Amino acid sequence: MGTCATIPEIQKLAIKSRIENPGQYTDYHLHNIFVNAAHDGTTPGRLLDKMFQRKFKSSIALYRKTKPTEFGKLWEQALNGGEVAGSYYALLTNSKTPPAVRDKAVGDIHMLSHISGMSCRIDLKHLPQLRKENQELTLQLKKLNLKYLKQIRASEKIEAQLEKSRSALKTQLQEQTDAKTRLDPREVSELKKLREKNQMLIELVDRLRKEKTELRQTMQQCHSVDSESQQPSSTKTCDVSAAVTVGAESRDRNQSFANDGAESLPNTNLHGKKVLYVGGRFRQAPHFRNFIEKLNGTLIYHDGGREDGDRRLDQLLPQADFVVCPIDCISHNAVGKIKRECQKHNICFLPVRRSSLTSLTRALGHAHS
Repeated sequence: MGTCATIPEIQKLAIKSRIENPGQYTDYHLHNIFVNAAHDGTTPGRLLDKMFQRKFKSSIALYRKTKPTEFGKLWEQALNGGEVAGSYYALLTNSKTPPAVRDKAVGDIHMLSHISGMSCRIDLKHLPQLRKENQELTLQLKKLNLKYLKQIRASEKIEAQLEKSRSALKTQLQEQTDAKTRLDPREVSELKKLREKNQMLIELVDRLRKEKTELRQTMQQCHSVDSESQQPSSTKTCDVSAAVTVGAESRDRNQSFANDGAESLPNTNLHGKKVLYVGGRFRQAPHFRNFIEKLNGTLIYHDGGREDGDRRLDQLLPQADFVVCPIDCISHNAVGKIKRECQKHNICFLPVRRSSLTSLTRALGHAHS
């Protein structure tokens, strides 16, 4: 009874057996009633046996088609697998079960009950601590949710401001385009700057939208962890990476161009050779291209995997005469792969420490020294 029948099953059988006012009995009393009923052939006992026959149908069939000499092996498999109820019922009710196997099964179940009781006591002892940790985790998740909600709202506000600025610049640009024939050289230069600024705003808006999508995905992950943390028997944490803000993006851009200060061009003529630049920041690509063209060369750019895939890289490598890789913007595995491909195709491989115009200048200068 204690091994093969659960408390909910016994409660349902008590109602079905028409035991008078079954609600007045505790689970222990109902257990005793059905233990006795299993021996006297009354209605509760017959219903109990019928339930066991249906519940352990597969285990009963397995023991019926197995030789009694193999019963011990089947029991060990069930014991190691943690599914002992069906095998225990089949062993005790099969008349062909060897006495030694039956006695061993009874002893194993008896010791399992002691182990189970000890485990429950340990779990009950740690339950208050687990509940406390669960409450702390729930509070942390709420704080994280508030933090990311604020970031999303700030992001949406900045996006609206940028969109408004972009629309104003677009209108201004259109007005100046209509009057292009009347523009003097200074106005033409100003128009060019406005176009560059407009393009920069478009890129910032796209980047901001992407960051907002990532923030929403992060919040969904936090909600998922919050649901799992409601279970008292486990503790989980939500590790969330903070998104890059537009302010940080702007500071990084300004610092990058400041560090890439004006370095004199090397006395090098590439004579139409092609330079493949893998990795780096995509906004630097136009500056790299202008620099290479001044050296009478051609730049081929690959973003290192952000948008361009390995397949395109495999197509570009054989076309290049030089391959430049900034190791601060690309993984070590990718650098190793590109280096092997360069050796394979006999291409000059130029690794640089960081993605900058200065590093590119020095690398090409050393290659021709």
